[in-house]
Amino acid sequence: MCEKVISDFDMTLTRFAHNGKRCPTSYSNSPLKFSLQLKELLNKYYPIEINASLSVEEKLPLMVEWWTKAHELLLQQEIRKDLLAVVVKESEAMLRDGYKLFFDHLQEHSIPLLILSAGIGDILEEVIRQAGVFHPNIKVLSNFMDFDESVEERMQFHLDSYDIVLVKDETMEVPNAVLRYLTGIQLTDTTM
Repeated sequence: MCEKVISDFDMTLTRFAHNGKRCPTSYSNSPLKFSLQLKELLNKYYPIEINASLSVEEKLPLMVEWWTKAHELLLQQEIRKDLLAVVVKESEAMLRDGYKLFFDHLQEHSIPLLILSAGIGDILEEVIRQAGVFHPNIKVLSNFMDFDESVEERMQFHLDSYDIVLVKDETMEVPNAVLRYLTGIQLTDTTM
């Protein structure tokens, strides 16, 4: 039996709130001239995302709108890679209680941890790195920033590269094939 752990990042491995205050996500944790605008987007679209009374068809165009607006704001910032560590260090992002035991246990037993996140991979990796638990068994599949292109080139790239959306595919064959290809980890339908 091949053991593995597959997890989301924002509000799964990280805390939702601490001392009554909401913790930042990998998007709201970026080097922000536009943090207020990103927070306004979160306040507008997150309630829609978690609204169980809305259908996927109703939510999908609004989620794409949210994603597009958030990425446009991030691209306008001309983020520098050398500032990411400072931003994360100064932020209130934090992993959940017991994270060290969890990450270290997986590493000690050679259990792969695959983090699938719609967040910003550069930020989430830095959160894990600064917590001292970015072990070799961790693979991150996420949205990573490209620091070598102009803002206009990056914006066009992101607008042209929406995530794959699987509608009514309950077999898990396509996602398992993609994950096998990207990670070399063998997955079965029962692992998802």
